[in-house]
Amino acid sequence: MGTGDFICISMTGGAPWGFRLQGGKEQKQPLQVAKIRSQSKASGSGLCEGDEVVSINGNPCADLTYPQVIKLMESITDSLQMLIKSRLDTPFLFLEDQSLQPSPQHLLGNSSLLITTLANQLMS
Repeated sequence: MGTGDFICISMTGGAPWGFRLQGGKEQKQPLQVAKIRSQSKASGSGLCEGDEVVSINGNPCADLTYPQVIKLMESITDSLQMLIKSRLDTPFLFLEDQSLQPSPQHLLGNSSLLITTLANQLMS
C-alpha cells in the first residue's frame, strides 16, 4: 500500500457496522478493511475495501492483534470513529451516489481525533 490520504470516518447507531477487517500485528499485516456490506452504515460512510485502519475511537491499531481489535470493536456501543489511511486508487469523491459522499464538515468535525492519533504515533 502506497501513501494515501488520512480521513476520519464516523458511524453511529451501534453494530452491525457493515464491514469486515483483516490483518493485525500477529499477522505482520496492517489492519485493513476486507469487505463492506452493501446498504450498510459502512457503505455510506466513505470507507472503502483496502483502506488501512490507523485508529478506532482514538486507539492506535498498529500494535493490536486481530483478537484485540475484535474485542475493541465489540466494546463499542453507539459511536464509531476511525482514522483511515485511504488507498490512492480509491476515489471516494467520485461515488455514483453523491448523497453517500462524506461532507467536509463530517471529515473536519473529527480533526481532534486525527490530531490526537497522529500525535500519539509520533510520540511513540
